Amino acid sequence: MIDESPITSRKIGWLSLGALFSSLLGSPVEWLKNSLVFRPNANVNSSPAEYGLPYRDVRFGGRDGSTLHGWYIPSLKGPTDSQEPLFIWFHGNGGNIAHRLSHLRLLYQHVGGSHFLFDYRGYGKSQGKPSVAGILADGRDAITLAHACGWASGRPVVYFGESLGAAVVVVLAIEAPPSRVILLAPFYSLRAMGNLRLPSLAFLVDHDLNSARIISQVQRPLLVIHGTDDKTVPFRQGSDLYTLASQPKRFYAVDGAGHTNVHEVGNVTYAQVIREFVLGPVS
Repeated sequence: MIDESPITSRKIGWLSLGALFSSLLGSPVEWLKNSLVFRPNANVNSSPAEYGLPYRDVRFGGRDGSTLHGWYIPSLKGPTDSQEPLFIWFHGNGGNIAHRLSHLRLLYQHVGGSHFLFDYRGYGKSQGKPSVAGILADGRDAITLAHACGWASGRPVVYFGESLGAAVVVVLAIEAPPSRVILLAPFYSLRAMGNLRLPSLAFLVDHDLNSARIISQVQRPLLVIHGTDDKTVPFRQGSDLYTLASQPKRFYAVDGAGHTNVHEVGNVTYAQVIREFVLGPVS
């Protein structure tokens, strides 16, 4: 439904008719949520080191405390600089954290801060199978780890959500408010996306990841970013979601950008907008 990974998008098509009917007869709700929403890639074929970034490999979460996998990238300025923010990344529905490394490098170089990227269950090296409830639980575990390890101590914390991850961030920013919230290419609601892809079954996810219903409850400075040529999550969805949000807030349209290349099209200007939002005064 929200296929975001440039690597996986070329390989993924609709389910065959036989598989479709088989899935629908079994559990239509879970089929819609899982088969269409999640596009995990288990192949982590790169690391921050290949992009010149220092990092720590992290295992955490789940019942055994090691279900999930992530990377912690410390700030260049060291742990004593209280102005350096911690970014907690909540990625989209396609690929895994390795597909976000060029994006990470851009922000690391031009915005700074420490960064914690993790994969939801079923993505990358994280174990299990993704589900809507599962990725929310994974997000909670990631936030808990960041505080338990001291990464968030005495510094601004930024929740950075990409598309599907933006919907996760909206929920978690209400439960455990950070210092700042950034939503990149967010959708209005899962039902709105369902109406685009499979209108007859969209009502089944009306109560799942409905950012439009709750975004006004986010009481932290908000930055919404959307590419004007996004063919996956229409620009209008991000714009309409923004109108429902509480102040203080800012909307940044990246002219000519699609769904997965906002950081490439916006480049240094995009990074500068984020830097000003994260490090500047609340307005």
